[in-house]
Amino acid sequence: MITIQERQFGAVSTLIVAPSGQEQTRLPTVFVYHGWTHRKESELMLANFLAKAGFRVVLPDAKYHGQRHGHQLFSELMLEFWQIVMQSVTEFGQLVEQLTAEGLVDPQKIGVTGTSMGGITTDAIMIQYPNVKVGVDKIGAPMPVAFAKWQVAQLPEILQDKYQEAIQTTLTQLAAYDLSLNSDQLAGRPLHFYHGTADPMVPYQFTAQFVESLVATDPATANVSLTTEDQGQHKVSDQAQLDTVKMMQKYL
Repeated sequence: MITIQERQFGAVSTLIVAPSGQEQTRLPTVFVYHGWTHRKESELMLANFLAKAGFRVVLPDAKYHGQRHGHQLFSELMLEFWQIVMQSVTEFGQLVEQLTAEGLVDPQKIGVTGTSMGGITTDAIMIQYPNVKVGVDKIGAPMPVAFAKWQVAQLPEILQDKYQEAIQTTLTQLAAYDLSLNSDQLAGRPLHFYHGTADPMVPYQFTAQFVESLVATDPATANVSLTTEDQGQHKVSDQAQLDTVKMMQKYL
């Protein structure tokens, strides 16, 4: 059995899932990040699996998502995408600090995973927080600068010109969150990727290129792996979720 608790941390609405009877016990903890236009509840199946395996699971709503969503249309928020990711990375540290102070999270036994935008957030957290022991990125992108440039290329030229200054500012900011530019920050920590080769929304190439490059240039210490779904699109299989649980059990 598991218990699900809603908690608010400042602006961040969360669900906290734990094994029944261990709600106040210090446990290894997995933070789970949802995708663009989704909400924390969309990750409850994985949270259920993780809690039954003995983990505390923290599911935050990203800015403008779930309980934090106002009246904006997501089509109007596209230019906020990368700011949302970067804010989630900052908020991760705040959540860890608060839950550690409450005696609920062991700061040396933390894992992170996410889907799509949440996978991108996972990679960025691995760069910024060396205490995170393991990450699993599902259909995300460990090369956000390259991916953001690809996104911009899909825009009409009139919009590229109109927002050129904001785009350049964002690209500069993203460099600090780009695994391909900061792979040394992994320092041998395990990071697994899951991606379909026919993903039309977050192209497979960004994940494959990163994994291949890191393994080729740093074979002695690279601890990255990739599960490829041939012709898979922008969707995560149940098996990938179960494999995420196994990954957390192995390293936490």
